[in-house]
This record gives sequence, C-alpha cells and structure tokens, in this order.
Amino acid sequence: MKFLLLLFLFDHISALNPAQFHEYCIIGAGPAGLQLGYFLQKAKRDYIIYEKTSQAGSFFIDYPRHRRLISINKRNTGERNRKFNLRHDWNSLLSDNEQLRFTHRSKQLFPSADLMVDYLNDFHRYYNLHIQFNTTIQNLKPISKQTTTCNAKDCSYSMISRFQMNDQHEYPYTCGIVIVATGLNIPNIPPIVGIDLTTGYENLSLNVEEFENQSVLILGRGNSAFEVAQHIYDATNFIHMISRSRVRNAYATHYVGDLRAINNQLLDTYQLKSLDALIEIDLMNHELLQRSIDGRIQLKRKQSDMITSIHERQETTIYDRVIRCLGFKFDNSIWHPDIQLEENLGRTSKYPKIRFDYQSFNHDHLYFAGTLTHSIDFRKSSGGFIHGFRYTVQALHRMFEYRYHEQKWPSIILSYHSLTNYLIKRMNEADGIYQMFGQLVDVILIDRINHQCRYLEEYPIQLLPHIEEITGYTSNNLLILNMQYGMNYSGAGRDVFAFDRVSASVNTADRSNFLHPVLYYYNSTLNETDFNHTKPGFLPITSSVRIHHILENVLTLWMQSDEHILPLRIFLENILNIDLQQRTSVSYARKKLLEKKLIIPISFYASL
Repeated sequence: MKFLLLLFLFDHISALNPAQFHEYCIIGAGPAGLQLGYFLQKAKRDYIIYEKTSQAGSFFIDYPRHRRLISINKRNTGERNRKFNLRHDWNSLLSDNEQLRFTHRSKQLFPSADLMVDYLNDFHRYYNLHIQFNTTIQNLKPISKQTTTCNAKDCSYSMISRFQMNDQHEYPYTCGIVIVATGLNIPNIPPIVGIDLTTGYENLSLNVEEFENQSVLILGRGNSAFEVAQHIYDATNFIHMISRSRVRNAYATHYVGDLRAINNQLLDTYQLKSLDALIEIDLMNHELLQRSIDGRIQLKRKQSDMITSIHERQETTIYDRVIRCLGFKFDNSIWHPDIQLEENLGRTSKYPKIRFDYQSFNHDHLYFAGTLTHSIDFRKSSGGFIHGFRYTVQALHRMFEYRYHEQKWPSIILSYHSLTNYLIKRMNEADGIYQMFGQLVDVILIDRINHQCRYLEEYPIQLLPHIEEITGYTSNNLLILNMQYGMNYSGAGRDVFAFDRVSASVNTADRSNFLHPVLYYYNSTLNETDFNHTKPGFLPITSSVRIHHILENVLTLWMQSDEHILPLRIFLENILNIDLQQRTSVSYARKKLLEKKLIIPISFYASL
C-alpha cells in the first residue's frame, strides 16, 4: 500500500514538473566545466553539471596515451606573488584557495596525467560542485515557446526555460542557459583510402615490445604523433611521418599547441640521417595506403609529391604498422536531429562555430566553454588549454552576471595620479592577459570630467566595440593594455634565435619581439569594422589611436625606472594632460627590482 502511495505521488509530481529545470546547465565535468561551476557557485547561481562518466576529468584517464602532460608545472619562480606565479602554472584552476594549486602535487615540470584526474576530482569535492554523474546528454534543442519557471516574487531573466534535452534513459531536462564544455573527444578519422589499415592513437598499445624490429608510419605531425614516436623509438627500425602541413615548433610559433621540445626527439634523428624521416605528402589527396603482397602496408606516392631527401626517393615504402595521430574533434551527438548548426571551415572545422562572446553562432543563450572556444584564438593564443581557458571561462561568467543578473563587470576606480602605479602592478603580475596574450586585455575607461579612470581586467579584445552592453560601463576615451609579441616575430620557420632578436633600447621599444606590454589609447569608440584588417593579437590602427610599447624584458619584469616607468609616465601625461611626476615612485620600483620582489603593499597605493 505504501509503495502504491509513493508511486502515485511520484507520478503526480512528475506530471506537475515533467522536466528538471536549472538556470545554468553545463555539459561536461572537465576542467572548463569545473571552472565555470566554481564561478557560478561562488555567485550563488542555480546550476548543474552533467557528466557522462562516473568522475570529473575523464578525458585525462586515457589521454595523453603515454601519461605525460606537456603543460608546465613550474613550482618555483623566485617570486611570492600569487598572480605572477600563475603565469607559469599551466594546470591549476582559478580559485580562492592557494592549497588547491596543482603545483603542490608534483615536483616534475611535466607531471603525470593521472595527477590531473586526481586534482580535478579533489577540486570538485572540495567545493562540493553540483555534478550529476553518469548522465549522457542528447537531443538538446531550443524550446519553441519559452516559458518562465519562477513565480512573481522570485524571477530573473535567466530563469526562463529556453532549452530541453534528455539523458540516455530518456529522462527530460530543461535549462535557461546551456554551456557545452565537452572538449574535443572524438578521434579525427579522415576519409582516406586505406585508413582502415591504421591503428588509432586512441587504441594504441603502450607495450613497446610490440614494435620491436618494425618499420612504422605515423599519420600526423602534432604532439600526439611525436609523443608516440618518442615512446616506440627504441624498438623500431625507422619511423616516418606524413601530414597535411609542415612541422610547427612551439618555440618558433609561440603557440603551445604546436610541437613541444619535450616530444621532438625524432627531428634530431631525421636531420642527422638515422633512417627516420618527415615525408612531404598531402595525406588528404591520395589513395594513400594498401596491403602489399606480404601482408604489410604500402604507402603509395605520386610523381607530384614533394620528395625532400635522397633516402626518400623511392616509389613505394613498406611498413609493418601505420598509426593514426590526427587529433580529435567535437562530438555533435548531443544535438537533436532537427538542429542545424553552421560549421567552421578549414583548420578550425573541428570546433563548433561561435561568436566572440562564446555564444553559439546559431542560437542565443547556448554557449561554449573551454577548448571548444579555441576557434577564436586557434594558433593565436592559449585558449585551447587550461592555462588559457580558465580566464576565458572567467570572462564568460562575468558576461553572464551582467546579461542575466544585472551585475556589472568587476572594476575599480582610480584617480589619474594612481593610474601609473596600478599599470605597473598589472604589467608585472597580471596572469590572465599574460596567458591569453592578444585575446584578453585590460580596459581603462577615462573620465575626463572627474579626472579618474575605471579599470576593468581581462576583457575579450574582440568585444571592445561592445563594452557598454557587455560590462554596463561606457566611455569615449579608452586606454587598452595588451600583451603582444613583435609584429613579425612568431611563425613556423622564423629564426627566433637570431642574434639581434632583442631590442635593448627604450628608443626602439616598438621593435620589441618578445612578449611585452603595449598600451593603445583611443579618443573615440571602436567599431567591429576596425578589426577587419587587424592582425590577430593586435589592436586596430585607427586615426584616433596612440600607441606606447614597453621595452621587452627577459624576466618579464617591467620596473626599470628609465627603461619602463619614465616612458610610461610621459605617455600617460600626454594623453591625460596632467603632470604625474610627483606621484610615480621610481625609487620604490627600483628597490623592489633589486630585491627581486614583486609584492607591492596595498598601503603603497593607498598613499598615492
């Protein structure tokens, strides 16, 4: 009898509330999902994270296959400043607990991926983030007729049911705002003739003995391909690699997703002529692979293929094994069959197409977070990796706060006389604009009537034309702090170790090649069209712009009185039309520079 009563009550409740509702629904409990969950929980918002497996960070259970992360775990910098140290800690999530830094977990510069799994789950447990595990979301689509899910006393713009979906058990859910943070987790398998003869990176054996005395071909030239080559090198006869493009070394391109030195051992054995080779064949334009008579695998070539060395000049090459290491792409299976989404083209086709506010190109209130937003800064900055997207997730949350809850972008008010020293502080310690160079900037809104400035940190560069609608603030006078490399310094094949690579004079600071602060002043608002012909990572050169480069510094410490502070002060005096000489403490900066300390006490700023 009790069972029947409970069943009746359950059915009655289900009829009244057929789908579970949350203001924010995050799909995926990887690092991006956890980071956004942290911010939403801190703001006391109604959210849920749906995770298809039984624990957070499940991608790192299997990848990288050989278990070594290539994200830097730099524990020691010689500094005690927390934000400065985050510039060199590529694995930690942002939080208010210093003990939740990944750097406490390993002394290795490139630690084990197993530690990342432990770290993400400890982060989840410490903050008791709202995660519903073992829930595979599918059939996600907008609700044709949106409904309000709150009463008259407790309602906000965010508490409107705009999306519906269900899990693998057909249980329904509705959401106000959906954020997809699933990452790239589907192997990229191109339609190449013979691709079925390959072994995928995702299924590759870790037993080196299986490669003993074998000749191996690897499809791909990214970090996963070189990671595999380095793992099996001791056992193989030789290893050849083919790909759609040339090798891009991260030290030359300054893009962390390109080939890292920790994985590039095969480049030595190739250039020193020890049988290994990079073969220049476009793997997308060939009936590439076929079985040879002896059961091995043959690589077919055409006369039009570029042959780059004597030992490659043969019509066919026979391999014992071919390994596919062509990366991953976005899993589209979460969408309802009726949903049609516009796709990116070219090298960013593996990412969903989004706007600069991380929102779906086709649907309002549907957002993406983490690696899935990397199409905006692909090969330009660090947005595809934890040390980059932890800041874009923070920016996304700040957008949510104003758009859905009328909470303006965090800011502080500075007097004209305080601006120089605060800029010095930001240049020397800011982590977000340092990691997301050329993509996130500090924005200073100048109020000429009251002789003060409003300072906004880590704002998306492409959204500068929309400051008022994103932040709630406006000004016709903008001062932008951007971190950027030299205009022609980065790129595959460039000699980044050239003898004259460093600009050593304040008079040639604009020729600085290494990452350095650049200030842009505009006396009128920016428009979207201003960015049409602007090189990625830089700001538009308009008729109203004035630019000031801070001379590069190998330790990224911009506190030298004559080289950094004095030129900055003069630039600010010119744009603010005020004498700042008595309010800029160059002696203090010099003292701290000599002591190699970056910590500037609050009392110093309060005394200005």
